[in-house]
Amino acid sequence: MKKGIIFLVVLGVLGLAIWQGTKYFKTEKVESPWRTRKIERGLIVQEVRATGTVQPIKNILVGTQVNGPIKKLYVNFNDEVKVGQQIAQIDPAVYQAYVSKDEATLASAKANVLSSKANLAQARATVELTQAKLVLAEKDLVRMEELRKNEMVAQSEVDTALSNRDALLAQVKVNAAAVVQAEAATQQTEAMIQQSEASLQLSRANLGYTTIKSPVDGVIIQRNVDEGQTVVSSMNAQTIFTIATDLNRIQIQADIPESDIGGIVMGQRVTFSVDAYNRVVFTGNVVQVRMAATSVQNVVTFPVIIQADNPNKRLFPGMTANLAVETGRVEDILKIPAAALRFTPPDLPPCADEEKGGIKKTGGPAVWLVGPNNKPERMKIKQKLSDGTMIGVEAEQDLLGREVIVGSQTASASSAEKDSVNPFAPKMPSHSVRHAAR
Repeated sequence: MKKGIIFLVVLGVLGLAIWQGTKYFKTEKVESPWRTRKIERGLIVQEVRATGTVQPIKNILVGTQVNGPIKKLYVNFNDEVKVGQQIAQIDPAVYQAYVSKDEATLASAKANVLSSKANLAQARATVELTQAKLVLAEKDLVRMEELRKNEMVAQSEVDTALSNRDALLAQVKVNAAAVVQAEAATQQTEAMIQQSEASLQLSRANLGYTTIKSPVDGVIIQRNVDEGQTVVSSMNAQTIFTIATDLNRIQIQADIPESDIGGIVMGQRVTFSVDAYNRVVFTGNVVQVRMAATSVQNVVTFPVIIQADNPNKRLFPGMTANLAVETGRVEDILKIPAAALRFTPPDLPPCADEEKGGIKKTGGPAVWLVGPNNKPERMKIKQKLSDGTMIGVEAEQDLLGREVIVGSQTASASSAEKDSVNPFAPKMPSHSVRHAAR
């Protein structure tokens, strides 16, 4: 019994000695006061993000130029149509009556022309007959005058011949005026023919407009009328259908702020997604940067047109696209977190390239690396591209694998504070809450 007790006591003493020795010789781990990230090499893609609306490359509004009730609709939503295909019919009864009326008017005008030409021919024949009689009357007058000289006829006969000659001269003038009048009447009736032909052409055109045909190959994406509805065309043609051309390709119009428009050029690669297929990434290219600026609440934007393929026609006109325009790309470059450029060690002693009490640096951008004994070491860099979270940089030294400081550790301080604070005392607001309150 005593031996067992002695054995247990010795065993306990040895265990205590081993534990104390282990605690004595154990190297205490020094916790770093910084939050760090390892510098790596990789790909940096700089993007401008925006939203836009999916649109057909060409959108055609098919309207009506005549009034009347819709007699028949031959297509509906999503129907594919070909150029020249009939898609609607307006009741043609009224316009057919106009055509018949103008055809009759034209026939009457042509008959009037024939009558006027006949009158003109008669007037010209009358002139020729009167001129022949005038020639004969002048000869009779000459003969009577010769006979009178020889006193073979009375003076009254000479006077009668002279009177006949003068009457025929006057009749020639009257007949010539009748010819001019007949010619004017003929020209007027010929003009009436041209007017009647123009009126008939207009009536036939309006009759043709009652048959509405597709001007392009495409897809019906909008129908604005129903059968039996009366359409009225006034200053602007009333739209009946909206036809989108080939939807195998689409375009997106995005409004880019003026702060980013300088980096957008034609040909840049664009990736985008839509809510209907949130796991599918579509690709396209910038085809146009328009100068038509728009200002909304003092924010100036410029429209940018992107064209892309539409596989299986899954993208519908009107969908909202979330765009990322690739404005820059560089591979195998040093990458550091953007937070590293905003970090400044606390209690930093003033130096030559810093203002006293401030953080303004005259030596250009720099980051802080973990140096010996966890001391921060400042390193100047040159910024290249940024994707918003990571920045591509260049430096005079090879920084690959070095630890860059992105912030200070706060966990140990908060735990020490927690141990020293009375749990029953009211809690003070955290630093972030106080900062937000300010």
